[in-house]
Amino acid sequence: MSIIYTPLPIELVLDGIDKEGPPYQEIEVGGAKLLVEQQSMDKCRVVRLISTNPADYLRSEFQPGTELKFVPQFTSGETEGEYLV
Repeated sequence: MSIIYTPLPIELVLDGIDKEGPPYQEIEVGGAKLLVEQQSMDKCRVVRLISTNPADYLRSEFQPGTELKFVPQFTSGETEGEYLV
């Protein structure tokens, strides 16, 4: 439980607290985990990079706001895919 000390009316402080944000997914691309927001059936937008490798943060395709496209690949009865910039 939290206590909020504010001179603002409680209605302003709690306005929108019950609204859900956009649904995010965690995916793995090139060995790095990304938090993405689905844009359409085959596209998503990078929201956040989750990695302990400093080199991943230098890769332009992992920058927040970058759109990735999902390309399905069909091999021996299984459906897999990869995300492309």
